[in-house]
Amino acid sequence: MHGFLAVCAAPARAGDVEIHYAPAENLERVDFDLLRSAHTKIDMAAYSLTDWPVIDALIDAHRRGVVVRIVLDPSQQHALDRLREITGSIRMKAPGPYMHLKSYAIDGRILRSGSANLSASGLKQQDNDLVILRESTSAHAFEARFEQIWAGAHPLPAPGNQFANPAPASAPKRDNSVAAGCLIKGNVSRNGERIYHVPGDRTYDRVRMDKGPDKRWFCTEEQAVAAGWRKASSW
Repeated sequence: MHGFLAVCAAPARAGDVEIHYAPAENLERVDFDLLRSAHTKIDMAAYSLTDWPVIDALIDAHRRGVVVRIVLDPSQQHALDRLREITGSIRMKAPGPYMHLKSYAIDGRILRSGSANLSASGLKQQDNDLVILRESTSAHAFEARFEQIWAGAHPLPAPGNQFANPAPASAPKRDNSVAAGCLIKGNVSRNGERIYHVPGDRTYDRVRMDKGPDKRWFCTEEQAVAAGWRKASSW
């Protein structure tokens, strides 16, 4: 039981288009039912992914043999621990401008978009819309863009490394106050220079993030630069 609120308003419908509005409607229920309808694949680009019923529907799809791929924005918190079972299907966008989509395509035939983040507040409390297009042209257009986003995103670390508790001495230690999606490492060089390292850099894996005043996690490169750190050289 996920404790869904009762849907108290009817969606607007016109041909292949449905528009749902929160908080008059429970968009969590809409997303849950949509994801449960998938047969072959789900491609999702999500600025924020924390809603448990939505995550449970994604995990259920994965268990049913549906190919699930998810790209998340690194500046936001995500329920990565609950997503642990499908970590291999998740990538994090490279730091930079926000990946602000709240969209997914199902089986190449349905596109979900709109303003509602995939969070409990975004789906049930805030004034948001959720648009469903039940036609392949729109779904395929999104999938084409998704392929580009997916290709440029970074895979998450293996679950054993990211979620082990307690962490081995050699594993990076993360300040609990830092959002789980903040993947940029900052350290101070031997000559006192503040340097940050983004995933994929040649130096990234060599930087250990043991707790200390000379180590810091950042969510975006803009945040690191604003704090007075410079990017590691690429050569």
